[in-house]
Parts: sequence; C-alpha cells; structure tokens
Amino acid sequence: MNPCQSESEVIEAAVDKAVKKTFAILGVDVDKPESVEEFREDLRFGKAMRKYASHGFMAFIAVVFAGVAGSIWYGLVHKLKD
Repeated sequence: MNPCQSESEVIEAAVDKAVKKTFAILGVDVDKPESVEEFREDLRFGKAMRKYASHGFMAFIAVVFAGVAGSIWYGLVHKLKD
C-alpha cells in the first residue's frame, strides 16, 4: 500500500479493477459507454426472448389442453348418438 493512499482508496481501486476485469471477461469495456449500452441492449433482448418463450409455452399447453378436451367431447357425443 502506498503511504499516500488511505485504506478506502485502496479498497475502491481494488473494487474498480475487479469490476473492470469481470466485465472484460463478458466482453464489455466499461470505459466505453457504447460498449456498456450494447451490453444493456443484449440483456433487454434476452429478457424479451425469455418472456416470449414463456408465453409460447403457455400457448402450447393451452392448445394441447383444448385438443384433448375436444377429443373427449367428440368421443362422448359420438358414443351417446349410438
């Protein structure tokens, strides 16, 4: 530790270095605003895709349920006609 630096300055420098290194691993240069904004847009896109996938799965379940219910109804109606 440099005698001119306080303990909090050393901690802050270490934290800044750790954050920059972590984001560098993710491919983001935190010193470039356009790089950070691109990363944020990627996260938003991932969130949107996750929501659409969830809604799509629910729609699939609804279609399967409607198909099963329709098959049962069709079977019952034909059985009662005989």
